[in-house]
Amino acid sequence: MNKILSIKEIENFKLDERYYGEYDGYEIKTDKDNIKILIDNGQYCCENAGYFAVNDDLDYFIGADLLSTSTTDLELEEKILDEKDICLDCGGVQFVTFGTDKGKFQLAVYNEHNGYYGHDIKIIINEEVILEDCL
Repeated sequence: MNKILSIKEIENFKLDERYYGEYDGYEIKTDKDNIKILIDNGQYCCENAGYFAVNDDLDYFIGADLLSTSTTDLELEEKILDEKDICLDCGGVQFVTFGTDKGKFQLAVYNEHNGYYGHDIKIIINEEVILEDCL
């Protein structure tokens, strides 16, 4: 099993030198993995750049066994994150769902823009970029 040890919001996170800019998001630490859900936090114009919506009480899931991690796009297609995937072309929102023995919790990553100012989203597990997309 993979027990959730902490869930915390992170701001102005810098990736390695291959990536420009800073990211905001969430970090989920388990006894085996370190998972980051990030979105580029740069402001380019009038867009509402990269924000998260969380309707769940994240503290409730501390100590739970993490059973699965999946993404859901605008077409409501769910994909289990078990291998690297680049550019899901999901538009302005990406849902990341964590299945646990206490139920599911979900992080919704949004980028409101007029079609010109996309922002990179990244899902990183143990320092490896598992998903990379532009919202």
